[in-house]
Amino acid sequence: MAPIAEANWSSSISGASVGFESRRWADELYSQVKFTGCATDGSKSTDVQMWRDRTALPDLSYDNKTFTACFNGGTSNGEWTDLPAGVHDYYFKIMKIGGSTFGPQLGVRTVSVDTSKADG
Repeated sequence: MAPIAEANWSSSISGASVGFESRRWADELYSQVKFTGCATDGSKSTDVQMWRDRTALPDLSYDNKTFTACFNGGTSNGEWTDLPAGVHDYYFKIMKIGGSTFGPQLGVRTVSVDTSKADG
């Protein structure tokens, strides 16, 4: 039996490459992913894509967001709205770092996932 996914959480990322997958969380309708203290190997942006985890079926992808403050330790965030009704397990995946699908690495001091739009 799979562990229950938390809805809201925070963590960090160290030395991640393209293809890195976050832990899963339970959600419906809305998710926000925020990177605070984001830094890459000389690159200026990181592409982050939301995915829905599906057992025994291919995972579904949603919009790709470009986080642009990953060169100066800044903060970037992406919001995904109009996700399917009903609680599903989601995760984000690093698709590109600095426009490249290989090479650079990513570090993030604080990664936050918030599933409550009212929290703003």
